[in-house]
Amino acid sequence: MIPRKRILLLLAPLMMAFTPASAQRLAINNNLVFDLAGALSAGVEIPLSASTSLETYGSLRPWKRGETSVHKHWLVQSQFRLWPCQLMNGFFWGPYVHGGEFNIGNSDLFFGLIKPLETHRYEGWLLGGGVGIGYEYALAKHWNLGAEIGAGYTYIRYKKYDCEVCGTEKGAETYNYFGVNRLGLSIIYVF
Repeated sequence: MIPRKRILLLLAPLMMAFTPASAQRLAINNNLVFDLAGALSAGVEIPLSASTSLETYGSLRPWKRGETSVHKHWLVQSQFRLWPCQLMNGFFWGPYVHGGEFNIGNSDLFFGLIKPLETHRYEGWLLGGGVGIGYEYALAKHWNLGAEIGAGYTYIRYKKYDCEVCGTEKGAETYNYFGVNRLGLSIIYVF
């Protein structure tokens, strides 16, 4: 039989890890950029220490835009955030990773800047990451407003189809994207 002192000694680190300190908080957020695109979005951020946190965010658009266009996707992003001044308030930066799937065609996504989306349909997946910087501004005791931009690399693998919602497959291709791949304007509730 194991003595009680040894059990307590073994369980102490586990109990400390799951016991919130007074400086630790939990936050939930919604990215307004995805809302403008008609997607459902939500995220959660948990503190890891007095100056670091982990944010995980998801976006889902499971429905078609209409009979002549399609814009479905799911996306998950996670970011390790470093807060130089105050946790969940002020400036932050950190590395992130993301991945997801998409099915898009006959769309003026990004205000028509990607012309092939207007005449073809693309179905595939993506995986990438980068480094983001941002700022959170406290609006009230529990409400923050956050803005972030990130740049990095995204590997995209897709199949291209002739028309917007149907058509024959024209082949599978890959695309290596370097540039801005994270953008957010979020309303945040801090517990």
